[in-house]
Amino acid sequence: MKISKETLEVLKNFSAINPNLVIKEGNKLSTIAEAKNIMASCDVTETFEKSIGIYDLNEFLSALSLIEDVELEFGDDSVIMKSATSSITYRYADKSILTSPDKEVNMPEAEVVVNISADLISQIRRAGGALNHPVVSITSIDGDDNIYLQVKDPENPSANIFQIETGDYSGNAVFDFQFLIANLKLIPGDYKVSVSSKLISHWECINNNPVQYWIALEKNSTFDNA
Repeated sequence: MKISKETLEVLKNFSAINPNLVIKEGNKLSTIAEAKNIMASCDVTETFEKSIGIYDLNEFLSALSLIEDVELEFGDDSVIMKSATSSITYRYADKSILTSPDKEVNMPEAEVVVNISADLISQIRRAGGALNHPVVSITSIDGDDNIYLQVKDPENPSANIFQIETGDYSGNAVFDFQFLIANLKLIPGDYKVSVSSKLISHWECINNNPVQYWIALEKNSTFDNA
């Protein structure tokens, strides 16, 4: 088996969410953070015939990069990474000691759905670094028919706020859905973001990759459907 560039991108992204990975039989890769606040999954072009455990995903990817035009042969206790002239025998980890999703996410009905472009996500990260703020919120303002992204420090009401308009809002609710910027461990792309007042959100990439994430909201988030 050869692994495509797109799947390698997914694996690299997943390594930022959880350093280990359980690859299950089939063509879906999924991972979950140790804190259980981020989950991700992606349908890939490859079909894996075995369920295997990888303790250090970054090490696994580094090993792959050592061999040009690498091909994989999955055995019972190891995978052989090989070319015509070289090979690496990479041992599996015990899956029972690894953190992996044990069920699908049951996403509640979303009160707010908004599209957030790759450029906006980049702006969020830059604003968080420039202002030294940890949080971005998807926010409505009473009497305003827009949805905004705000980079702020909720613990300091007098702190500077970066705000950018991201869509129209026709509802009556006032909400402040807060996320840690550090939790936006996303493959670059444009996303359809569905947010529930049950403190969970669904981020679905709509252009570059069939990857999706479920990211927990901060407990200070508010939703008032007055």
